[in-house]
Amino acid sequence: METITQSNVQQLKICFTPNPATDQVQISGIEGNVKLVISDMHCRVLITQNIVCDDVVCLKSLTRGIYIAKLISPNGKIERRKLEKK
Repeated sequence: METITQSNVQQLKICFTPNPATDQVQISGIEGNVKLVISDMHCRVLITQNIVCDDVVCLKSLTRGIYIAKLISPNGKIERRKLEKK
């Protein structure tokens, strides 16, 4: 698997809105189908789903806190972002 570098991140412009989020977050700036994995700070996987650009992800099952959202493309590229639930 290839990890996306900082220079590639700027080109992709992946955006989680709103962030901090309450009940849902929209993810834009991705191409094609990607796998979304949301984990807590102890690396426990809490949400896993396949998404496409501008999909809305429900966060109602998460408690208030900081999470790591990992996006995995079909070719194995990985992008990680901090996601806050308020």
